[in-house]
Amino acid sequence: MEGNRLAFAPPGQDIPHSGNGRGRALTAVFGDGQLILAAPSGFCFDAQMEQHTGSGGFALLARCERLGTFGRFRTGDGAMLTATVGAVAANTPPPSADALRSAFATSRSTARVLETRNDGGVPLVKLHLNGHSAEGASGTHWRGAFVVHGHLVSIALYAPDGSGYLGESGARLIREFVRATRNATHLAETSAPPASTDAAERAAAGAHSAVPATALAARRSTPRTPGA
Repeated sequence: MEGNRLAFAPPGQDIPHSGNGRGRALTAVFGDGQLILAAPSGFCFDAQMEQHTGSGGFALLARCERLGTFGRFRTGDGAMLTATVGAVAANTPPPSADALRSAFATSRSTARVLETRNDGGVPLVKLHLNGHSAEGASGTHWRGAFVVHGHLVSIALYAPDGSGYLGESGARLIREFVRATRNATHLAETSAPPASTDAAERAAAGAHSAVPATALAARRSTPRTPGA
């Protein structure tokens, strides 16, 4: 994904099926730490599905207990989130729900937009699109997007037919993902001391450790007078 173009899977690739024993993680780091994707409660990142490019990358999340059975959705069971990250200009405004609607109406002629909303500043579109790459999932699914620190994160939420995640639960899950990501990114930014501060602290520590040795050498080289 480059510039303002929305994307929802690695370019030119289908989402691969997951096998057993995949690594789990609660966060995924992009842009040299400028963006920290954070999983919503009960979900984990599939660490082996994570991809990084010069401008962003791709991450996949599912319920932690279901990472080993990805692609085997049962009716009403499970949900999967994908996040595609791309670089944008620092002054890029957050995408709107109307922009998402227009993007799919323009690029996917077979897409039917079923619902558009802007919940808590998170633009969401529910649409029906046959032929997506999430095997076992309904053609109806949620899409969303948000901007953090010069990164555009495009989200897709897939679930099987009959799942509550195709309704309000899915919208709520995306909002939680966005909120957790913003909080984690902000926390990482505010808790990391600037490099100049580290250098100053090391220099100060070196100066403090040198003072006693210098003073001791001076005292040893100074003749003592009787009675002193």
